[in-house]
Amino acid sequence: MHSKRWPRPWERPCVAVRLNPAVEADTHRHIATGGERSKFGIDLDEAERLFADAARYRRLDLAGVHVHVGSQLASPDATVAAVRQALELVDRYRLRMLNLGGGFPVEYQADAGPTPAPSDFAGALAPLLRGRDLELMIEPGRSIVADAGVLLARVLYVKQRAGRQVIVVDAGMTELIRPALYGAYHPIVPLQTHGAAEVLSDVVGPVCESADAFARDRPLPPMQRGDLLAITHAGAYGMSMASNYNSRLRPAEVMIDGAVASLIRRRETIEDLLATEVSDQ
Repeated sequence: MHSKRWPRPWERPCVAVRLNPAVEADTHRHIATGGERSKFGIDLDEAERLFADAARYRRLDLAGVHVHVGSQLASPDATVAAVRQALELVDRYRLRMLNLGGGFPVEYQADAGPTPAPSDFAGALAPLLRGRDLELMIEPGRSIVADAGVLLARVLYVKQRAGRQVIVVDAGMTELIRPALYGAYHPIVPLQTHGAAEVLSDVVGPVCESADAFARDRPLPPMQRGDLLAITHAGAYGMSMASNYNSRLRPAEVMIDGAVASLIRRRETIEDLLATEVSDQ
């Protein structure tokens, strides 16, 4: 029989409480995470009760607060509003850590207007944080990896419909779901050109869903079967959200380092897809 040993104070996990500040961020509703009806976090009153009763949680070190109001934020305003609430808890309960979340936007579409830089967030938050003895954390996420990835797609078929060029490619929402999930824009660069003027084009995948499209009404040159397209800014939420829907096989991943290309994830096979299926016979 083993005796149970209570953890020593320095062995307690250090945790932050996720606060829902009921702040609506200026972003797409599918990536807003701090609104009143969001599934994330707990409200201020509940957080107050939790910290006031912290002595009950002897195995936890309730060290701080975490806020995150959404991704692709159009301004620092919602983050500032959330941090103001978090600091009420920090001051009242003498907490030592604050996780500011992330949301730093990526410029997917250059002509859509300027996006705030991390320095804009820093400038807006500095007056609230200056002079405080706090451990600060941030979550830069997509802002450091999105433009590091490109999805290469090959043209399978081109047809004309409703006055536009419909380009069917071998990649789809199974490889990059962002356009289908919330209408996200990704630049598309043809790797071959045939010398003609650009025409309005729809770039669509082969999955049996009308939502399976990378772009609609996008100006592109006439394309031919076998041409390659580079769908850029796929480094965040490309492979990490890829699936085998429609029994599709996930593609290979290749890392480019200068002039050196290395296979870092092989292409899936049908044997991979069937490997987890079992039979009682």
